[in-house]
Amino acid sequence: MKFTVGLSKFIADEEGQSTTEYILILAVVVMVAMKFKNIFGGKLEKAVGTLGGKIDEAVAE
Repeated sequence: MKFTVGLSKFIADEEGQSTTEYILILAVVVMVAMKFKNIFGGKLEKAVGTLGGKIDEAVAE
């Protein structure tokens, strides 16, 4: 009888569930970031270069 009660309490316990969900979400975000890092890195580098060029032009005037 005590085993059944303990087992049902163990199954109903959701205390660690949110931590596991956060870890899974973080893992998915990291995988997506790793997949597209080259694409975003190239676009970001181009944008920073363009912005730097415009700042140089504005300072030179």
